[in-house]
Amino acid sequence: MDYTVKAAIAIGVLLILGLIWAVWKFAFRLVKHVIFALILGGVFAGTYWYRMRAPGPDPAIGKHAYLKENGRYLGVVEGQGEDSRRGEVWSIRLPGGYPKMYGKVRVVLKDQRDLASEPTPEPEPTATPTAAPKAKTAKPAAASAGAKKG
Repeated sequence: MDYTVKAAIAIGVLLILGLIWAVWKFAFRLVKHVIFALILGGVFAGTYWYRMRAPGPDPAIGKHAYLKENGRYLGVVEGQGEDSRRGEVWSIRLPGGYPKMYGKVRVVLKDQRDLASEPTPEPEPTATPTAAPKAKTAKPAAASAGAKKG
């Protein structure tokens, strides 16, 4: 290295050291307070964010609900709440219908719909139309006998 490069590096280092000394000598009190305020503000902001953040979504939302008594499929959980009569309840959307509330003690939640464990619905007997005519009813004899006397 030649002397000009060495001299340029030495002058640069001296200028940087002089700048640091000037800041330290004249502005250290101000810089010290700014750094202290930033650290203290970061601690307060972090504490506030940690304590006041909103809770995450309920992990039960989106799970499939079944009745405990008979294992009947109810639908998908949409939310939870409190009922004066039932206590804690799940809001469950029935397949093809509107949400309905069920007590949490009566419901079992599963991650996936288990078609094998669901009871198969039994077909309801339907009334079949008959071609037999209706039987004719006879008129009461007392009503016709009273009409002849009068």
